[in-house]
Amino acid sequence: MRLETKQKLLESAKELFSKKGYYETKISDIVEKSGVAQGTFYLYFKSKEEIFLQLVKALHEDLLEKLGKYLNTDLDYQTAIKSLVKDFLTEVYLNKEIAEIFFTHLFGLNEDFKKFYIKRISDIQNLLFNILNNYFPEEKSQLLSTIILGFIRQIFFNCLTSKNFDLELMVSKAEKGIDIIFNGVNQEVQI
Repeated sequence: MRLETKQKLLESAKELFSKKGYYETKISDIVEKSGVAQGTFYLYFKSKEEIFLQLVKALHEDLLEKLGKYLNTDLDYQTAIKSLVKDFLTEVYLNKEIAEIFFTHLFGLNEDFKKFYIKRISDIQNLLFNILNNYFPEEKSQLLSTIILGFIRQIFFNCLTSKNFDLELMVSKAEKGIDIIFNGVNQEVQI
């Protein structure tokens, strides 16, 4: 029952944050939508910031689980990285409002959000590194994972700032960018 109540609160918060935004959503809105008493909210969360951060953490864990499948795959590295980027952009697309709130309103205001972001970036870079390290020497894998991560972050921010987020177009651009990166790598540039 407790887990169901917490999940209801998280789902209601996600829906309200997505529709109304962070600042316009009140704790009273979340509890009303969840059908629980206001005091019940505080059994699970200390504040609106805390429920938002838990929501973002849950989305991140979900994403890492989905992207983790590319560690042990029969796909070649280029296809695996393209698929990983496509899945990442799809998750951004499905949760654009939450990501937008996180980066445009809260990132600079809260130390916990900054720490979480740094951890998230590190997790994704480690995932990229581990995929690439199956095919390239460690130094090259480290450099490639940094380059690809920078590329993904730029596409991510383009998605957040785009009024008309066209998922297919963003995925297509990302795939072309990955091709350019790996075509350069396949030229055997010495590092």
